[in-house]
Amino acid sequence: MTAKTIDRVAHVQRHRRSEGLSIAQLHPEHLPAHLDPFLAFDHFEMAQPFFPPHPHAGFSAVTYMFPDSANGFVNRDSRGETLDIHPGDLHWTAAGSGIVHEEVPMRRGVVCHGLQIFVNLHSSKKWMAPQVLHLAGADVPKVRTPGVEARVVFGSHGEVRSPVEAPTTATLLDVVLEPGGRFAHRAPADEPRFVYVIDGEVEAGPEGASTRLRQGDVAGFSAAGDDVLLRAPTQRAHVVVAGGEPLAEPAVFHGPFCMNTRADIERAIERYQSGKMGRLAPSF
Repeated sequence: MTAKTIDRVAHVQRHRRSEGLSIAQLHPEHLPAHLDPFLAFDHFEMAQPFFPPHPHAGFSAVTYMFPDSANGFVNRDSRGETLDIHPGDLHWTAAGSGIVHEEVPMRRGVVCHGLQIFVNLHSSKKWMAPQVLHLAGADVPKVRTPGVEARVVFGSHGEVRSPVEAPTTATLLDVVLEPGGRFAHRAPADEPRFVYVIDGEVEAGPEGASTRLRQGDVAGFSAAGDDVLLRAPTQRAHVVVAGGEPLAEPAVFHGPFCMNTRADIERAIERYQSGKMGRLAPSF
């Protein structure tokens, strides 16, 4: 089996929106050939409530809280459901035809550290009834090899599969490598993969032809080859490896809605304005 090479490298700038919120936002322009079916991939640190109730439609809003996060979110939605997203938890809201939700820190002033990921839905699922999936941190499968721990948050790694039955075929691996650790992930031939460095640095790609990636760097792997290879040469590294089956469909955006046509956007706007997505009073 052969290792995948690196096709493209970009650096994702971190922006401090205000006191208590900073975000590094990975968008398709960083990795034009690798991000689909992801629409956006945000790495956040948030200690105060910033986002009052807001709608989504046509895609999934996914929150993953890193296990070392000092705080978690309270998620409320217009279906009348309230759930806590603790460190290590995954919360997947497949908005479909539309839902209103709010996520705020459980404790004000304590940092929540995690990912907010927008995952596209196939055209056949954009008008599905909203679906909410939740996976407790204790139930996230872990794969341990010498010097490496990989959490299979959704999707699969080798023979290990996350119990989350997501409506879009995608994988997210949360990987910690100790110094000298080596991680190999076999990717399906039709699913692009990328790596984003949360902390530390890694060497990515074939030995002897690898690329050094540092905190905030993102790299897309080649379609050719079998394995995503990562090594932590001298220091502990924390990365996420992600990718999925590309939908290759038109994406028309309007604020928090993503549909395939402008007519569908207008339909989503009407549903929201008429209350068909439900309503939710703000908590702050």
